[in-house]
Amino acid sequence: MIDNLIEKAKECSADKRTEVVSHVTDLFVRRSGQNQPKEINLYNGLLEGMVDSVDVDTRQSMSEKLCKVDQTSSILAKTLAADELQIAQSMLENSKSLTQKDLMELAKTKGQGHLLALSKRKHIDPDLTKLLLERGHTEVRQSVAMNLGAEITKEDFERVVKDMPKQLGDRLRHLRKSNEELIKDLFNDDEASTGEPLVPKPMRTPVEQWLYGIKMGKVSVNNVVSQMAMAKNLHGVMVVLSQLADLDEKYVHNLMIRFDATGIATLCRAVGLGAMEYSSVSKARAKHLKFPESTANKWLTNYHALDANDAERLLALMRIKLRAVDKPGTAKEDAA
Repeated sequence: MIDNLIEKAKECSADKRTEVVSHVTDLFVRRSGQNQPKEINLYNGLLEGMVDSVDVDTRQSMSEKLCKVDQTSSILAKTLAADELQIAQSMLENSKSLTQKDLMELAKTKGQGHLLALSKRKHIDPDLTKLLLERGHTEVRQSVAMNLGAEITKEDFERVVKDMPKQLGDRLRHLRKSNEELIKDLFNDDEASTGEPLVPKPMRTPVEQWLYGIKMGKVSVNNVVSQMAMAKNLHGVMVVLSQLADLDEKYVHNLMIRFDATGIATLCRAVGLGAMEYSSVSKARAKHLKFPESTANKWLTNYHALDANDAERLLALMRIKLRAVDKPGTAKEDAA
């Protein structure tokens, strides 16, 4: 059926083909997360078969729209990622549909522009990092070093950073060190550095309903978190953050009751929480931890300086580390 549809579409004019591809792409994106397996196969099959028959602008639009749709097939993602740079860039930087094998092959065969785009992915594993450093020119190598989601050895990091301006190099060293400490904190159960555990509070609207509303676009995460924080319902905030950040509740709970704010600030920034809403969370945390309100104000000042891209990349790295820890038979200390 798919082959038949593709052949009929290819027999149409260029404008009609563009219209068909654009319509299918938009439908795929709009129904992302709701598609049934048959629909996913149909969308991917049609687009795989027609991607080579549409113009550059249409392929670029496909790449920009589909790069964040996890149901995009690896075949389609790789086709777009291997295209000319203006088309490939979005896929190379953002797509989760590209397999590790795809990423390595692209890094081995494509030019510096493609390598630079790969260097900006939220997470870069050690093998891909090594390859980018080997093949990449200065701009690519420095981009890797500046990417907090890139798993890079200390030796390679220092080798790249030594050629950067001293102020930038010192900042990157500080960020790397802070992030290593933050990831270790995820596994730290030291009661001396944490407050009282969070207790669930009764809610007129269940957390699950709020989360469904966020997913469907009927309510914003800012509105939900703000209401919960004002009600001093930190447990509810914790559940929402864990779902949006795709982290187990036990880890988010650990960060929420720590005496420092680095971890929870990173999660809040990564999921797009606004400064006013984070301020409400900080005030609720300060009260729970028996800190003065001035501490919450200090946390807010630091939040303004936290870069959203850095936070997203660190969150991606957290997920990788935690998934390694949660695998059966994997020792916590080995992953940390």
